[in-house]
This record gives sequence, structure tokens and C-alpha cells, in this order.
Amino acid sequence: MRCQDFERLMLESGERKLIREERLALEEHLETCPDCAAFRSFRGGLQNRLKEAAGPALSVELSDSVRLRCRAQLDSLSLGRASRGFGERPAAVPWPIWAALLVLTGLTIVFLIPGLEEFRQSQKLTLGTALVLLIILQNALMLFAAPLLMRRGRLSQIRFRQS
Repeated sequence: MRCQDFERLMLESGERKLIREERLALEEHLETCPDCAAFRSFRGGLQNRLKEAAGPALSVELSDSVRLRCRAQLDSLSLGRASRGFGERPAAVPWPIWAALLVLTGLTIVFLIPGLEEFRQSQKLTLGTALVLLIILQNALMLFAAPLLMRRGRLSQIRFRQS
């Protein structure tokens, strides 16, 4: 075994009890390797200093109080999630989003067909064609903004229920 393996064994000895073969091999190696012996003494000194430097322990009452508050908070969060239910439908899309999408779709259809026909015939980018492209860009932006608006609506409903 290499020195790294013995160092790993020394570190593991703090977490678990070494088996007889590991303990004997470690002791034999420590007698012949000054680097590993120095590592063991450094580790032992470090553990002692950490024990001495440990701050005051929390009182049992404070520890229990914090644990109970954390548990209550976690329980209330899990109850909030559970109250929505697994099989329930997601929240409905707010009507302003449907209205905006309907208006934008209508505008796209109204301007897209004549604009594309004009572009196909003249092969030039006219003001009408540019407006059609602008409306299509607006539609795309609205579709990207819709989830944000929906989320904002859901958050305001949640805050309203909590107050």
C-alpha cells in the first residue's frame, strides 16, 4: 500500500472502526514512515484544537424551538403543495393574455396576407411588408411574455390568499 492509502485509513479511523488487518498494517507503516507519523500527529493535534475551540453548545430549549419551527415551516410548505393536488388542472390562463393573443393573431392575419402578396409580386421590402414583419415580431414577443404574465398573476393570487 502507498502512503496515500494509509492516510485514507487514518482519516477513516475517525469515522469507523478499522478491522484488525487494517489496524496492524497501519501501525506497522507508521513505525517505518516518518511522513505518515507526522500526518497522524498533525491530525491528532488539529482534532484537539478543534475540540477546544468549539463554541458554546446551544441550549436544549433553543435547539428544540428552532427544530420545531423549521418542521412547522416545512410542513406548511408541503401542505400547500399537497392542497393543489396531483391530478388537478394547472391554473387557467388569465383572460388578458387570451385577449392580447387574439388581437395579435388577428392583426397578423389582416396584414400578413396582403403584405406577403405584395412582397411576392414586387420582391421589394415596402413599408407594408416591414409592418407585417414588425407585427410578427410583436406576436413572438407576446408569446414569450405570456408565461411571465401568467406567473405574475398566480403569485398575486397566492399573496392575496395569504393576507
